[in-house]
Amino acid sequence: MPDRSVGSVMIVGGGVCGVQSALDLANSGYKVYLVENKPAIGGAMSQLDKTFPTNDCSMCILSPQLVEAGRHRNIELLTLSELESVSGGAGCFTVRVRKRARSVDAQLCTGCGNCIEACPVQQHQL
Repeated sequence: MPDRSVGSVMIVGGGVCGVQSALDLANSGYKVYLVENKPAIGGAMSQLDKTFPTNDCSMCILSPQLVEAGRHRNIELLTLSELESVSGGAGCFTVRVRKRARSVDAQLCTGCGNCIEACPVQQHQL
């Protein structure tokens, strides 16, 4: 059988299903671009405390997937991004993705939180 893991795949949406799909495809040898319009992946499940019907901690279930997706060499996360256009035909697509500006260079970020303290804009909780 010929190797079908050539090219790349784009997944729009970084929720639970998008992250799991990205991991499955990346582990199969595909280069995966995971496009999420919010600043972080995880979707609505990352905002929940418990899951139904087992009452398990949602982050206990989700965190290992998020860490694996963030560290996987075949997955490129495109957060604060949105799909603008798709062109081409079956099996040969070209996409245009708009990446919104960040206040922090993601390549240099260590997650220390110093930028939050130094930011002149007040954060309001709803």
